Amino acid sequence: MQKTNPNNRWRHIIPVLKKEKLMMEEHRDMEVVAMHDHEFLELTYILRGTAEHTLDGQTTMLGPGDYLIVDYGSRHSYCNRDGRGYDNIDCLFLPELLDPVLKGTKSLRALLEHYLLHFNMQALVQNPARMVFHDADGRILELMERMKEEIENRNAGYTEFLRCYLVEILLLTMRRLDDAQAAAAGQDICGFLTEYVRQHYMEPLTLQELARRLNYSLPYVSKKFKDGTGVSFMTYLQNYRVMEGCRLLSGSNRTLEEITRMVGYQDVKFFSSLVKRNTGLSPRSFRRRHESDL
Repeated sequence: MQKTNPNNRWRHIIPVLKKEKLMMEEHRDMEVVAMHDHEFLELTYILRGTAEHTLDGQTTMLGPGDYLIVDYGSRHSYCNRDGRGYDNIDCLFLPELLDPVLKGTKSLRALLEHYLLHFNMQALVQNPARMVFHDADGRILELMERMKEEIENRNAGYTEFLRCYLVEILLLTMRRLDDAQAAAAGQDICGFLTEYVRQHYMEPLTLQELARRLNYSLPYVSKKFKDGTGVSFMTYLQNYRVMEGCRLLSGSNRTLEEITRMVGYQDVKFFSSLVKRNTGLSPRSFRRRHESDL
């Protein structure tokens, strides 16, 4: 396991970074990275394990596929709590990599508003430098690996490739803010989630994954949802699936096994227990009662 104090490394890194504009480092079996700040932008991607990340006093848990962009002036640290360590890739870069005009810029916001990206920061409900993003399809990692390969090979035009890959990463990341925009700064998180359940109840759903999509912490999303509906997300999801299951029981000739799968479950006994708990009747009794009422 490795424990590091990044401030000891900066005096070696800064001269190289000022010359190259972008550096990449891969770390294995990390345990603790002490609280630090730095004079560059840092894109960190978790490859393996979990890390407790504290950024300007706010702590979140990071797992494989999570990534974030740390802004100038922010103080942050990492800590692995399970004793297994974590692996990550760091991409350190200066804004002038995108355009020499940005030399001296010390803000992620100014970078994102540059004409190459032209992202409207005024429309954002959250600061991207305070968010945790999740690379669900692996595209961000693929781009970072291409950047690493360009740096290692240093073929003609590699700096231009680095610039293009970085712009693509930033654009993809900003695109993933759409769900957070739909949640309108937390004011409509409940509405977003209930509509999402309506459209995707037949799929595997967890509040943790949805919270990642919204770029909010799990406790925050859980509280907002319960405040809005009066029940937990899991209870709401189960109730909605039972409602749809009962609709299929009463309005179709599908088997209980088919209906169980159609509403997002694999375990027939578990689904049957939910129907019994919600209606007071077994699925078979519910179907018979409905038939007798016709």
